[in-house]
Amino acid sequence: RGMGTSNMRSYVLLLSLLVAVVSGFHCQPANGYSRINTSSHGIFDKFIESMEAGYKGEDSAYQKQKAFDEKKRAEQRKRAEERKSRGFTELKDLQGKKTFSKLKYEEEQDASPPAKEEKKFFGLF
Repeated sequence: RGMGTSNMRSYVLLLSLLVAVVSGFHCQPANGYSRINTSSHGIFDKFIESMEAGYKGEDSAYQKQKAFDEKKRAEQRKRAEERKSRGFTELKDLQGKKTFSKLKYEEEQDASPPAKEEKKFFGLF
């Protein structure tokens, strides 16, 4: 009989300790009201509205920029189509034509014959 009662007491003591620990982590307000999230009170509503303001509506800054970008892309496409319609220069079209840049010194040398320079020893003799 001594062993059964002591086991029963230890189980009751362990159970009461477990209930106390678990209830310590679960907070219930003293006045009976449960805690409400701050987002449901609308604290951030003004912040959200101000962030969404630039994107809503037809006259928003986002829509204006989007229309401007689309217009710019259309102009770029139009210029690209014009370049394609003119055609591309091929290598066979360039044969026989010199497209190198002319040096300004090259023209001056052709006009006057170069003077013959004498060899000097370290610029002295």
